[in-house]
Amino acid sequence: MNVDLELYRVFYNVAKNKNMTKASQELHISQPAISQSIKKLEDQLGGTLFLRSNKGMELTEEGKMFYEYVKGALELINNAENEFTSFKDLSKGEIKIGCSTTLTKLILVDALKKFHLDYPNIKINITNDLTNNLINDLKLGKLDFVIFNESNIKETSLNLKKIKELKQGFIYHSDYYKDDIDDFTSLNNYPLILQKEESNSRKLLDYIALKNGIKLIPSMEVVSQELITEFTNIGLGIGFSIIDLALEKYPHLKELKINKKIPNVNIYLATNKTISLTFASKMFIKYLNK
Repeated sequence: MNVDLELYRVFYNVAKNKNMTKASQELHISQPAISQSIKKLEDQLGGTLFLRSNKGMELTEEGKMFYEYVKGALELINNAENEFTSFKDLSKGEIKIGCSTTLTKLILVDALKKFHLDYPNIKINITNDLTNNLINDLKLGKLDFVIFNESNIKETSLNLKKIKELKQGFIYHSDYYKDDIDDFTSLNNYPLILQKEESNSRKLLDYIALKNGIKLIPSMEVVSQELITEFTNIGLGIGFSIIDLALEKYPHLKELKINKKIPNVNIYLATNKTISLTFASKMFIKYLNK
């Protein structure tokens, strides 16, 4: 049987009010239309729902049973509609973001602060991991979107949008080293502190170095750019990092002149083409773009 939800709503209001006039006023439809709806529903069910009397519309025994089920069903639907509205007006919801620790600080923090002030009831989950792992989680639907630095990722199931450029380069502490490096070949004469090879930052640096005819040999490999800046600041070597991150935390660090040969890094936002973003995620992305 094809279910017409409006017939059930009309039945519910008539049964609740025991009166067609009151039901008509609540539903803003005419009494003849209500009468036709009740008859149509009874015809579909193959039985009588109401007894018409001077007291109004009284439910039959079968009608009383039917009313209890319809009442429960409509309450569930009403709750679902209210819940949906809560997500739509951002009084409830969740955002699942994938991002490196470095980009969380540089890209997300300001947007998170402003967004949380406007929508304090939205739950925000941030997963920090290697880009490849985050992209896999995005493809599986475990994340709403991923923010990552430039790479050769080519996934047909993803939408990629460039959202920012950041300056990257080599940093050093002048108490321990001098800026006397003129070319990439000379870099291997110094202890280099780089991220691990599987990181996007390292892949991009290795590509730039190879274009300049050299393969860089690090003396230390670490998992995060924060460690690179910390180790560079205590004189363990020359590090490769996002410049803004390094100089903001350690003002005594300086850039090598060779950085003029290193292009800015592009930052991308990736979403899954096959999964619709939540209302909260759509709004948060607007904050990122401001």
